[in-house]
Amino acid sequence: MSKHFKHLAKYYQKALAKSIQFNQLCYYCGCEATGTDFCPPLNHCELVIEFSETADFIAVPSCYECNALLANERDLLLLDRAKKLKRKLAQKYAQAVRVFHVWEQDELSQMSPEFHTSIAAGIRLGKETQDRLDFPNYTLEVAGASVGIPHARSEFFVGEQCFDSFKAALEHCYSSYTLQKGKFYTLLVEECEGDFDKALSKYMHRFKKPTEAVSSIDRIKEFAKQHKQNSDFVARASTQLLKRYPELELEGALAKLYEDYIAK
Repeated sequence: MSKHFKHLAKYYQKALAKSIQFNQLCYYCGCEATGTDFCPPLNHCELVIEFSETADFIAVPSCYECNALLANERDLLLLDRAKKLKRKLAQKYAQAVRVFHVWEQDELSQMSPEFHTSIAAGIRLGKETQDRLDFPNYTLEVAGASVGIPHARSEFFVGEQCFDSFKAALEHCYSSYTLQKGKFYTLLVEECEGDFDKALSKYMHRFKKPTEAVSSIDRIKEFAKQHKQNSDFVARASTQLLKRYPELELEGALAKLYEDYIAK
C-alpha cells in the first residue's frame, strides 16, 4: 500500500468478525483472509469525501480472489459490495457450478478415465464455489459495536415442500420428475432466477409431451390447478386462442396461454 493510500486508510473503521468461528475468514466468501477490502475503495476515497457521497468507510477481512474481483468496483456500501462479489464469483465459475448441480458422483464410473477426471474436478470446484456463494456474511464488530447484515437465502420451495439448500431442492426435482438435468438447470438459473415452481412449469410446457389422452375438461382443470388459475378463466381463454389460432390443438393453446399471459 502506498503512503498516499495509508494516509487515506485513517478514514476507515476496521471491522472484525464478532464470532470467533469466523476469525481470519474472508467476509465475502469464507476462505482464509489474506488482506483487507476497503469500502469504498481507497482509490475513490477522496472523491467520495469531496462530494459528500454516502459510504460505509469500513475495512473488512478479505481473501486474495475476492479482493481482486472487487478491485475495480466503486460500490460505496458494504451490502452492495457483498452482492456484487457473489454475482462476479458465480459468473466466473458458472460452468463448474453447473457441473456440480447436474452430475452425480455415482455417474462417474460409467465414463472414460479422461472424462471421469474432468467431471470429477468440475464437481469439486463447483462444490467449493457453491459453498463460497452460500457463505453467510458474518456479523461484524466495529469499535465495539455490532454491524448486522442480511443473511443469505436459506429456504428453497418446490411446491409446498421447503428445503434448506439449493442443491437439496434441485435433487428433489431430479428425483420427483422426469427431467433432462442440463435443460432444467439452465432454465432454472438463466430464465427463472432460482424459482423452482416457475422453472418446473416452464419445463413441462417446453419439453414435456402428454403421455396419454385426457378429456379437455380434465386437462383444463389440471392446467388451472398446476398454475394456480381459475379453471373457468383457463377454459374461456383457451377457447378464444383456439378460435384465433385454428392450427393449434388444446395443448398448444394452453402452452401459448402460459407463455403469453401467465408466465409474464
